[in-house]
Amino acid sequence: MSPNDPQSGHERRRLALVAAGTVSLLLAGMLLFYSYRSFAQARREPLQSIPAFQGTAQSGVAPLQTEVNGLPEAGSIAPDFALQDLGGQTVRLSDFRGRPVILNFWATWCAPCRLEMPELQKLQAAYGENGPVVLAVNQKESAGQVTEFFEDIDLDLIALLDTNTDVGAAYGAFFLPTTVIVGPDGVVAAVHRGIISREQLDGYLAGVVSAEGS
Repeated sequence: MSPNDPQSGHERRRLALVAAGTVSLLLAGMLLFYSYRSFAQARREPLQSIPAFQGTAQSGVAPLQTEVNGLPEAGSIAPDFALQDLGGQTVRLSDFRGRPVILNFWATWCAPCRLEMPELQKLQAAYGENGPVVLAVNQKESAGQVTEFFEDIDLDLIALLDTNTDVGAAYGAFFLPTTVIVGPDGVVAAVHRGIISREQLDGYLAGVVSAEGS
């Protein structure tokens, strides 16, 4: 049989296909073996904390955390703090003693924060000058970023710069947004983690506002 014989060429192609198939099977087997080893190793290792998502309704500024002992909760005294506003002036929580305070921990990258900010603005306007005051406590961003954000969605709330997130950590703001309702007596009335609706805000405020007027 000569090298140019058609039958010889067909035989060479058949052998090449068999060889290629054998190599493919070997590679698939190796891949399956190492995938199984990786899976088995992952099952043996302890689960790690899952970092909080950013830019979603589950947005957060820190990994998930289960230790909440000692954090402010309903019925506890709200820790006082001093932060700078956008004009560089120092603002303290205790400055508003006698009025309900809505502490809203947020950031410009947090999509749910952007959704709820206009509702906080409307709520403060609806209750009037002697009603609840909203303190928008920004987490770890600059005055320029916050100013641009406020101008973009036309807000005039009191914005405070929690540059090192010390206040956010003290209040357990593991997720953004987090909202803490403080009564006029300085006692925490409610802690809400995640996006908050106007109905929920009104519900939380019902007790502290009526108590203030009684």
